[in-house]
Amino acid sequence: MTSTFAQRLDRLARNLLPLALSVLLVMLSVLPVYLPGCGEVAANLALMSVFYWSVHRPELITPVDAFMIGLLLDVLGGTPPGMNAAILVLARSVVVTQGRVFRGQSFLVLWWGFSLVAVGTGLALWILSMGYTMKPLDPLPGVFRWALMVSLFPIFAGMFARLQNTVLQ
Repeated sequence: MTSTFAQRLDRLARNLLPLALSVLLVMLSVLPVYLPGCGEVAANLALMSVFYWSVHRPELITPVDAFMIGLLLDVLGGTPPGMNAAILVLARSVVVTQGRVFRGQSFLVLWWGFSLVAVGTGLALWILSMGYTMKPLDPLPGVFRWALMVSLFPIFAGMFARLQNTVLQ
């Protein structure tokens, strides 16, 4: 049976939803949150999106998509172009290769996996930033960013799961 134009358009829109949502989260990611004693910290919400969709629907966030999301984050966030792009592509690759570890497991396993990926990406960004600025940087903002991302992950993962169950099925 051939699908009509409207059905193909509907399927395309559904398949682009994770990418569009990731772009929206990039825009939210550049809005800083003020934490007393640390200053402004911005959570990388795009990492949450790339992580979740790379576990559950890796075909909907390709490496090129992850690169473009990261590049947009670099441009809007003022980081050197390519830094977040490389980090998101690397994170997606790690998650896709280890996807079977997370798929079908409890939410706590998924949350634990995200916290590990967030530590790895935060550490990589910290090291790359020190290499770029050629001076030592305080790791404390990165720790606060990690804690903020890990604490927000259940909210966003719940939203992603609801979208996956209602829109993408």
